[in-house]
Amino acid sequence: MPGITRRGLAAGMASAAVVAGRRASAQVGEVTRNLPRTYAGARLNLAWGTGQVNVTMADFSREFSDATSINLQFTSLNSDDLQQKTILDTATKTDAFDVYLNAYQWKQEIGAYLADLTDMDKHVKGCPPLDLDDFPKAAFDVYSRFGNKLMAIPINGSATCFVWNKKAFRDAGLDPDGAPKSWQDVYDHGSKLMAGKHYGFNMPAGKSIQAACMWITVFHGFGGSYTEAKGMPTLNSPAGLRATKFIVEQLQKISPPGNLTWDFPEMVNACAVGTSAQGFMWGGGFSTLLDPGKSVVASDLGWSPTPQAVLLGGWGLSVGAASKNIDAAKLFVGWITSKENSIRLSRMHGQPARISAFTDPEAVKRYRQLPVMLAAMEGNVAMYMPIKDNGQVNIFIYDEVNAACAGTKSAEDAVNAIQEKTVALMKRRGYLPG
Repeated sequence: MPGITRRGLAAGMASAAVVAGRRASAQVGEVTRNLPRTYAGARLNLAWGTGQVNVTMADFSREFSDATSINLQFTSLNSDDLQQKTILDTATKTDAFDVYLNAYQWKQEIGAYLADLTDMDKHVKGCPPLDLDDFPKAAFDVYSRFGNKLMAIPINGSATCFVWNKKAFRDAGLDPDGAPKSWQDVYDHGSKLMAGKHYGFNMPAGKSIQAACMWITVFHGFGGSYTEAKGMPTLNSPAGLRATKFIVEQLQKISPPGNLTWDFPEMVNACAVGTSAQGFMWGGGFSTLLDPGKSVVASDLGWSPTPQAVLLGGWGLSVGAASKNIDAAKLFVGWITSKENSIRLSRMHGQPARISAFTDPEAVKRYRQLPVMLAAMEGNVAMYMPIKDNGQVNIFIYDEVNAACAGTKSAEDAVNAIQEKTVALMKRRGYLPG
């Protein structure tokens, strides 16, 4: 059975301008019928992402354009380019875009330049109710809050999950329906799943973001915190050392050889073809894992939130504070993130952010993973380090995790290096006194 490749996972994600309107929605929603034509003729420029989920949302937005006569121009960019363009466009006040699709990791850099969306449903004619209590609270605060400002409305939710091969569990005498309660359970089960070319876990040990995600998730699961009360990093705390040693001495031990170069496609592939009987997973992997044409575990897959803690992913929509069409932009954001449209979109792409969309029976029938994704987002939620330079900290983490998994550094030396590099960075950037 063919596995997933980098090219296959990225199919349809070429960076290009996508103009909403390639097809109209078959059924106009109630919130659409209530839209005003106050801003007819206005043009909104949107900094957007790539991939089928974003294409689906852009196509869906034809309904908004038809109802309001507002022209929507989507510029589709891969994640790195989208981040750079969003930060530059806001910080330099170029203001080429009115609406930004953004990840919460960027909010320390862009939050000050974004409009406050608080009560926009009361101030912008035709804007649907925000229904903010329809979002998982902890996740909502991470996605949306910047000081006292509501800087974004969540549009796509994501958090780390754990998956396992039920058949392999049964063959090993393990409970096929028993989700692990701890990371130690993962290792204990994985040790019993080792047989020939079959392995117990899909540890991503490459110099890539997934190795950092793995470490952050285990670190928080073991009670870790990025800093102490005065802001000094605590990455080499007992929790940091324990997480690093656990990854190196246990998870790496039950993972396939060759994983020192792995990123997300290899993680998904290892589970889909049956090489790894357990795995660290994001929501985007389920489209492959539950597809019988791509996965040997499609009909025999178990899934749960990652044990002890989850790492939050996902996306929000924001409006530039200096947008020349700020109310039209707010109207669009309110419309596409509304409860009604979130449910409709969930049925199309299976990556919602609202509770009502995660629990919609029609969406759940098509995307069986949704209840567990909601449980993850309502659980013990961890996030990336809340500083502007969190991307650089992630690089420190995955470089050192890779070295420790490769055996070129001890776990102690690796976690101390993460700490030392982060402290030096924070001093250079002014977070800490030099």
